[in-house]
Amino acid sequence: MLIGHTDWVNAIALSPGGQFLVSGGRDRTVRLWRLDSCQQVWGVTGHADWVKTVAFSPDGQLIASGSGDKTVKIWSAKDGALVNVLTGHTDWVNSVAFSPFGIWLLSGSADKSAILWSTENWEQVKVFTHISLVYGVAFSPDETLVATGTYDGTAKIWKVPDGELVLMLPEHGDWIRGLVFSPDGKILATCCWTDTIRFWLIPEGRLASSITLPKEATTTIAFSPDGRTLAIGTHGGSIYLWDLVAERVAHVVQGHSNHVSSVAFSPDGKRLASGSRDKTIRIWKVEDGVLTP
Repeated sequence: MLIGHTDWVNAIALSPGGQFLVSGGRDRTVRLWRLDSCQQVWGVTGHADWVKTVAFSPDGQLIASGSGDKTVKIWSAKDGALVNVLTGHTDWVNSVAFSPFGIWLLSGSADKSAILWSTENWEQVKVFTHISLVYGVAFSPDETLVATGTYDGTAKIWKVPDGELVLMLPEHGDWIRGLVFSPDGKILATCCWTDTIRFWLIPEGRLASSITLPKEATTTIAFSPDGRTLAIGTHGGSIYLWDLVAERVAHVVQGHSNHVSSVAFSPDGKRLASGSRDKTIRIWKVEDGVLTP
């Protein structure tokens, strides 16, 4: 268990090498942790409001964070030094994601837009406009597509970098909390403020299957690196592992005492990290579809 945040842990991300974890919280801090010792390496109070989202660059050298202060900040993963401040959003920044090859950074905001930034010069490349606030963003593994999820329950797929709208998925019926591409890019998983997770075939946009949890509002999802397992965090604090091959719940654990805000697999798939509104981050072993502390 990683303890240090003094308020909700809103977001976590694991480094590409799996040695470090970055977290962002309601306490306005971004913190870097070393997983082998479970010790904090550095922490910065660099935002003027909640830190809602964090992401590592593919080379592990940079960290992006988005906040209620309407900015995206870029930090050195080595020492927490501020590298750049990206301004352009006019409301909360809810999500950030680096592209798999590190060429782009995408940010989604309550200002009803997602902005594509060049990581070469940190300038805006494209603005994807929506009719509702953007909560989740994700890149396809080949970084030719981005997905955006909104408060009005719609998800859209766009070409990068020209911004052509490729798909608009059917109305989900509630706020889309998270969306993520499978490692092979053939499926987009979406979760919203209900008990249902949906799997969409890409590029067809057809619903392939769905999961309904037992009266648990889903809050966050992540694919394992091999694409065989989906980790699901819930509002009540439970974490589910869904076996996509057997199409069943492989394991469920109640480790957090509050809303699970973020889950992330290590690159080797042997660990799962989870952050929660109970102010803690937990690291779980994943073995044969079972989570253990």
